[in-house]
Amino acid sequence: MRAIKYGWLFCLSLLPFSAVTQNVMTSSPYSMFGVGEIMAGLHGANAGMGGVAIGMRGKMLINTDNPAGLAGLDTCRLFAEASAFAKWESYRSKGDDNQAFTGNFSRFAMAGRIMPRWYMAVGLTPYSSVGYYFQSTQELEGSPGSYYTSSFSGDGGLSKVYFSNAFQLLPALSVGVNLGYIFGNMTQTEAQSTMSVSQKLSGQSFSADFGVQYSRRLSRELNLTLGAVYGLPQTIRMQKTRTLVDNSTSSTTNMKRVSQQLPRYIGGGASVEYKKMTYAFDYLFRQYGSLTSADSRVTFHDSHELRAGVCYFPDGYGSSSIWKRMDYKAGVGLSSPYYMQVRGQSGLSWRVSAGLGFPLMNGRLHTSFFYDRVDLDGKMLKRGITGFTVTYTLSELFYKVKL
Repeated sequence: MRAIKYGWLFCLSLLPFSAVTQNVMTSSPYSMFGVGEIMAGLHGANAGMGGVAIGMRGKMLINTDNPAGLAGLDTCRLFAEASAFAKWESYRSKGDDNQAFTGNFSRFAMAGRIMPRWYMAVGLTPYSSVGYYFQSTQELEGSPGSYYTSSFSGDGGLSKVYFSNAFQLLPALSVGVNLGYIFGNMTQTEAQSTMSVSQKLSGQSFSADFGVQYSRRLSRELNLTLGAVYGLPQTIRMQKTRTLVDNSTSSTTNMKRVSQQLPRYIGGGASVEYKKMTYAFDYLFRQYGSLTSADSRVTFHDSHELRAGVCYFPDGYGSSSIWKRMDYKAGVGLSSPYYMQVRGQSGLSWRVSAGLGFPLMNGRLHTSFFYDRVDLDGKMLKRGITGFTVTYTLSELFYKVKL
């Protein structure tokens, strides 16, 4: 238990750092709308497989996207996991270009079997992120030839603490539930010369989502897993504070509370394990149309997302070469239509990824590279993201007791 103890204490020591630096998780100018940019695909052992999760389970897979998958964990081990990412973002909108490098920790989790047929996980992960800075130059009204420059910036976002449970109802059937607490702060500032106006939103909400999996071995070398998930819609209410700074004077005003309806979602997935190969497929519907924007030019609409992934795992013995003890992954994802409309223009979002996993100390290290692309119609937005994720899953054997 010593490795888990110190590994988990190390993860907890990084939580304040993660909260403080949350503003560097994105540099998208469109994160100023709604609750920010929804964070996805930046953690987990399956990031290299396109993020497939609904029909996935494994002896070392902490699957909280479908909590029922936790029932596939090794019953004699306790697991701790930490994930981080780095990405290079490039944006082009109406001829203007912007590039930025961002990165941060993306998940901390701990999981294991509590008692026969009951598995549990706890963790922290970002839910959404705000991070942008840009300037706009406009002509001064009533003074032709005179211009003024305004700068717009924002940071912060929402985080999610979750408590996951899975129950093995039958040898082939498991169900699960995630209970979460979403919280965070977002700050948006507009500055002109010696004057600036800042708005701070602080909110919190509870969340709940559910999952089910049916997993059956059809033959000695063939296993099929089917899964489904459902997330309840939640309302997050946020306190809005406005601060006006003019020269050396400052005044703060508490404004009317605002609320956002966090999206409901439903999805299904399957995975097939045949010999040394795993094939997986997910479909996910998210009701982003429930989000609202203060800017009439930007609206949100529902999203349909498809993911597919493949993994080759030679599964060599401990004495085998490192190449036979690694797993090789690849995946693709497509979201149509993109969940945000700008001036009535929508578009496509797609991702390709590849990754490796290999044994390290008392666990496994999973790495993945990905390229994420968004194209809105009418040249409203073209976004390309090249990124890297790393996830380390540490396991500890229960030597003296088996729950």
